[in-house]
Amino acid sequence: MESLIIAAQDQALKTHYYHRNIMQQPIDRQCRMYCKAEEHIKHFVAGCTMLVPFKETNRHNKVNGYIHWMVSKHAKLQVTDKYYEHIPERVLTANGTAILWDTPVIADQTILTN
Repeated sequence: MESLIIAAQDQALKTHYYHRNIMQQPIDRQCRMYCKAEEHIKHFVAGCTMLVPFKETNRHNKVNGYIHWMVSKHAKLQVTDKYYEHIPERVLTANGTAILWDTPVIADQTILTN
């Protein structure tokens, strides 16, 4: 596992970026998932428009669902006993604090995975 993480940090996983820039092979830069971006680690982790709607979003929502459940529980709001049964509401208000779920972030720069 450690070697896989280090390889990802060093851009040494066998992406099109790796083959083209490190191994100096004549290969197309385009993502193999048929989106128009250049294929590299950062693209897969944060911005591939073909992967984000499926696997990454599902995993992301499961982790954030647990965090939402814990924050709601800490704020003494009524939640289910089991975190995996918790269905987050879009906006919860408790003691003057708003707990948001799946709300886009407004920023100066474009966020690919907003």
